[in-house]
Amino acid sequence: MERVKRGTIHAFCAELLREFGEHVGLQPGFGIADEPDQKAVLRRLKVPPKMQKSVLDAFARWRFRGEPMGHRYQRFYDGYRRMMDERNVADFDTLVLKTAELLRIAAVAADVRARWDAVLVDEFQDLNPIQYAVIRELAREHRHIFVVGDDEQSVYSWTGADPKVFNQFRNDFGIGLAEVVHLRDNRRCPPAVLDPARRLISINESIFENREAQHTTHDSPFRVTALTFGNDERETAWIMDDLRRDHSASDGKLSWGDVALLYRTHKIGSAIETAFLNAGIPCRLAQGRALADDKIVAYVLAALRVIASPYDEIQQELFYQTVLPPPLIDSARAWAEEAGRTLVQQLEHMARTLQREHGDRKKIWRGYFALQNLDALGKSHTSLRSLVEAILSEKVGTYRTVLEEHQEDLSDPASHEEVVGMAERIQKTIDGGQPVWIPRSGGAEIAAKKMLTEMGVLTVSMGGAPAADAQRIRAEDFPLLGFGLGLFKTAQMVRTRSFANTFRDFTAIDLETTDKDVHSAEIVEIAAVRVRNGQIVGEYQTLVKPRVSITSGAAATHGISEEDVTDAPHFEAMWAEFREFCGADVLVAHNGYQFDFPILRRMSATHPRGTDFSTYDTLPLARTLHATSRRLEHLAKRYGIPTGQSHRALDDCRTLAQLFPMLSETRIEYARKTALVNLLDQLGIMLALSDRDSLCDEARKMFEYVPAYSLGRHSDSLDRYNSERELSGDISLPTVDDVIALLGGQQLMDRLRSERTAEKRYPETMGRLRRLIEACSVGGLAEQMTTFLERAVLSRYDGAETNKNRVNLLTMHSTKGLEFSRVYIVGVEDEQLIPTPRNGVLGKLDVEEARRLLYVGMTRTIDRLVMTRANSRGEKSTGGHRFLDEMGIVPKTGGLVLVRPADG
Repeated sequence: MERVKRGTIHAFCAELLREFGEHVGLQPGFGIADEPDQKAVLRRLKVPPKMQKSVLDAFARWRFRGEPMGHRYQRFYDGYRRMMDERNVADFDTLVLKTAELLRIAAVAADVRARWDAVLVDEFQDLNPIQYAVIRELAREHRHIFVVGDDEQSVYSWTGADPKVFNQFRNDFGIGLAEVVHLRDNRRCPPAVLDPARRLISINESIFENREAQHTTHDSPFRVTALTFGNDERETAWIMDDLRRDHSASDGKLSWGDVALLYRTHKIGSAIETAFLNAGIPCRLAQGRALADDKIVAYVLAALRVIASPYDEIQQELFYQTVLPPPLIDSARAWAEEAGRTLVQQLEHMARTLQREHGDRKKIWRGYFALQNLDALGKSHTSLRSLVEAILSEKVGTYRTVLEEHQEDLSDPASHEEVVGMAERIQKTIDGGQPVWIPRSGGAEIAAKKMLTEMGVLTVSMGGAPAADAQRIRAEDFPLLGFGLGLFKTAQMVRTRSFANTFRDFTAIDLETTDKDVHSAEIVEIAAVRVRNGQIVGEYQTLVKPRVSITSGAAATHGISEEDVTDAPHFEAMWAEFREFCGADVLVAHNGYQFDFPILRRMSATHPRGTDFSTYDTLPLARTLHATSRRLEHLAKRYGIPTGQSHRALDDCRTLAQLFPMLSETRIEYARKTALVNLLDQLGIMLALSDRDSLCDEARKMFEYVPAYSLGRHSDSLDRYNSERELSGDISLPTVDDVIALLGGQQLMDRLRSERTAEKRYPETMGRLRRLIEACSVGGLAEQMTTFLERAVLSRYDGAETNKNRVNLLTMHSTKGLEFSRVYIVGVEDEQLIPTPRNGVLGKLDVEEARRLLYVGMTRTIDRLVMTRANSRGEKSTGGHRFLDEMGIVPKTGGLVLVRPADG
């Protein structure tokens, strides 16, 4: 047991629930959903993208504060909970709620409390009441608890955070005035900043009635500046001019990274980013908000780099990485290294040699054709704007089919006896060249005929008397799945029969190290297990003596001490024997690309055959196949594999050696379930012409999304249906208009078949790109692309740390703990800081939190604070400036900005 347990409250809760989760209804190996996972569930519930963030916020307020959601959101929540439970997945809020429930079980709570003698909590003001309840239970018996927080910086109410937890804490633990320590010295802000900030925050109702006044130990020659501009464009132009002027006057003492522009909403940051990039001012946005972080923009950049350098294979590789799923790229890279090919060569080889029905083959060909088309696109456009619009006129991003998106809801064709039996019958029919006969089935037989020909049946007759040697197929052959879904799964079974596990021979490896830092950690134990035809045939293991100390955290994890490795060989002494054992095998590790492989390559780089090994990481594959926990021990439990002692190299290697073939078999199952997307249009027609009440649950779910394939502009299924109906001469069959109506109607078909411009398909992305593209319109296309790519590079996200070479563009919510010499707060206006809620009622608590947010922003300042507002932002009025008034600050009218003409 570690003497000191450190981490976020969510990580702490997750760890407890891994141990005790079954007590509160969580199944072993549960997955943890982040926000993209949550939004994917909401998409399945048909929550519009623009509503998803507000829906998740409403869920949090309901769960942590009991705020009612209303009927519509409650329906979303019920569906959300059901789908999360079905997938054995918990979101971050559930981790806290379940832990609070867990600690109400006396025996469990007593066990957990006994592990630690004291509890220390930082950023206490960010806790919501449920999180506080977890903290309280940990310290209930020993009462050794110390918390640090500032109620005046509580700004996360949408997560349920409530500054009143301070009062609960004082009451629960009998904290008197003498036990409250006030930190009076402000070592950051000058009086010119601190005084108005304190005037603002003092208007709020105080949690601590005896709060002591703050004293600043730092002075500055700058006064606080507050300016009003006519609109946001003038505001941004003035800020850029002021920034340059201040930067030039500092004689190199002020770097771009000493400056921060703070705002409440990301929309302001995106607009400023574009202006800065056009002006050549390097900048960085909060995580996930930089221009290149946008997945659509990343695709555009990758495409433009290929067009600019069509023979650069590295750019071609990067393009493939934007459109192909990570597990496919990882597999291709491993096979490429083994075969001595480049990644691009390997992908093209796979496209030509994989079976026609293989989903990876289709993705690679799609990527290949897109790559080849880029050259023609570049030659057919003379302006960057028209070229980008052409690139974005089709759906872009990582290729993922609708069946892959819904694969967790799909059953394996091989799990249905009626499908397996029918697949065997049809395969014999195909091999023997016999015909197939299907009876008239209200029009469904027309789509069924197409499915059968896709399986390889040469002759299909519909209705009438069957030939003597004909294989007869009826709806009754699929009593559980129904005719449409049963035949579709039969087609999947037939067409994927040759799919096989290609990773039967490999060597699994695992390392235990001195710490978790991949850049400095050294190996203390290394193991390898050789596998042939899916069976373990050899093992290697040795302790290794490192040249750095083993940290206490690492020793607690793997149990290897300094004493244990005293007589062990150094890495260079055992490397040759390990390398000889591995031979030419692909080395397989779990989370290898993030940990094992970088460490192994770094330590072996100077030794013979130090880096000439092929690698494969099983973690991306596990992420594709399973929504639940992908930790090695949890995956092993899922597959019934004994794990031995976790975090010991040889035991983990043995586990992985058994797990990888099973994951590979699951991948084949995944391939079966997601094959033949090209037949979804026929399935849509068959389901539409079926009795809706007779559909099984799986068919009913699929009918929610397959009609789009039947009605879409890339399908000829309706034309085929109409032609076959006319040939039959049977006027009793539903007309094509009847089928369209059953599929969703003419209006839906018109919408699906309409050409979508880049503006309509990706409005937010085009909104961000528009001004940047316009500013790069000088010169020929090559020059425009070069300028655009250079400016795009100026925007990036650099992680949690600030970057001294880039202006920081951040929301005020993301700045706690940061400080900057120069702070510009953009949008100090009522509509930005205290927007009126939909119900029109602005509550006292909302206003108080808005004050706290502005206070947080102001007190990031070391030297100079500038606050700006615009009378209109995006052509909308911004209201007044209540908080400036409360501080006694009168904003001045912003000055004119002279813009130099562009060079040339």
